Amino acid sequence: MPRIVRLVWMLFLLSVPLSLPALDFEVTAQTTDCSGDIGFSSFDSRDLYKMQSADCTDPNTGQKLQQVLLKSKSGLVSYDVIWVTQEEARNILQQIKEIKAAKIKRMTRPEVMIQKETVIRHERPIATPTVTRSAPPARSDLPGPVINIVDPPIANTRSITNVITPTDADKRTVVGKINAPAGLISLTINGKSHKVDEHGIFKAEVPVTRSKTPVTIVAVDNQGKRDTVEFRLLPEPLQEQPETGAGVDSDPSVFGNYHALIIANARYEKLDDLSTPKNDADAIADILKQRYGFTVTRLYDATRYEILSALNKTRRELTEKDNLLLYYAGHGEYDKTNNRGHLLPVDAETNSTANWISTVAITDILNAMSAKHVLVVADSCYSGALTRAVNTELDPGMSEETRMKWLRVIAKARSRYVLTSGGVKPVLDDSGNGHSMFANALINVLSESKGILEGSKLFREVKSRVSARAEELNVDQSPQYAQLKRTGHEFGEFLLVGQR
Repeated sequence: MPRIVRLVWMLFLLSVPLSLPALDFEVTAQTTDCSGDIGFSSFDSRDLYKMQSADCTDPNTGQKLQQVLLKSKSGLVSYDVIWVTQEEARNILQQIKEIKAAKIKRMTRPEVMIQKETVIRHERPIATPTVTRSAPPARSDLPGPVINIVDPPIANTRSITNVITPTDADKRTVVGKINAPAGLISLTINGKSHKVDEHGIFKAEVPVTRSKTPVTIVAVDNQGKRDTVEFRLLPEPLQEQPETGAGVDSDPSVFGNYHALIIANARYEKLDDLSTPKNDADAIADILKQRYGFTVTRLYDATRYEILSALNKTRRELTEKDNLLLYYAGHGEYDKTNNRGHLLPVDAETNSTANWISTVAITDILNAMSAKHVLVVADSCYSGALTRAVNTELDPGMSEETRMKWLRVIAKARSRYVLTSGGVKPVLDDSGNGHSMFANALINVLSESKGILEGSKLFREVKSRVSARAEELNVDQSPQYAQLKRTGHEFGEFLLVGQR
């Protein structure tokens, strides 16, 4: 005897208007014999559907099945008790699921919200003379929207950030990205609507006044949740003409004190040794000390504990009047499981990450550091994993007078940058002259520069020389320079001030 099941369709709250299609419909089903429930139970605010087994007998199965299909397509919400086979039951459930899904897809978001509110009103229990019951709030399970400003760089602080804009500029381009899991309804910048592309990216031109220009960016999602970012555009402050006397460029009251932590690992316990890190570090340390007035700390062939201890000691000692250049030469590795780069101390092992130092650990320490400006220079394989931001630099066509004004302004703003020898790939250790290809270019640029050398210019010069040498050696290596994210970067720049 063929197995037959009984499909019972029950409706809750018949007072709900019949023209409203059901919401949040889900279908779950499993196959059993006639002695047990088939296990279909799915409901929303108004409907409960349950399919259960019966005594496996009914001569009119086909006719009643056709009636239910017609009622489903017509949108009615009252169903008869019907008899169907297990296979027919699965088919009808799938068709009802598709019909309801199509109805939900055709509804606009406001209609969905209105319908949910209507259902809640109809579900409210009948009030007694002494009890008043309110409708439960609508659910908002998804996270709200998050605005990330790409340009201008904005620090993640609780206060409103000031962004310096050239005096002659009449507008400022603002670029950002919005993550809205529930879908975005609107984006406004200073009360004006702006479009967002399919990737959540937006770009807008904000008019700049001669005084401070407040910028308020508001994103609202389909749940009514919102995120707001505020900052101010300030015109470039008027500065005195730059002095020309000896030592003006290195005035600590303007640019602060300079410190360097030089780390070079060449002799490894369980990895291949490297030939150039110590030579590279010695040459760079000498130039920083003699030509740029740095106080230098050297740390060679260091373990994980020694490196982290030195970084934390530096963090404790430096103040907001200080600048730090952190240089690392040695092995590096990239962990594909978490997409993180690592510096490898001399006690690192190939098959264990226990003694590796992740780039996240480095950025956490830098974020807690009070130093005004920090530049990380990393000459290792996969050091490019540190760079995850948009490059910024001064306009190369800027006049010397305007440039000096800007340098004095950005010297007051917090900055965190990284200059790496390459991207997320291996780099060349020895280019044939006792130095790595990257270190050789860095040494030459630092030796030849005069006056104030900003980090972005240092990068351009180093990259140009590395690219030329890489082409000669037929290798693929390209230095990178970027802001270190999640380290408190504002809009400043790392400045190397040459001694006169």
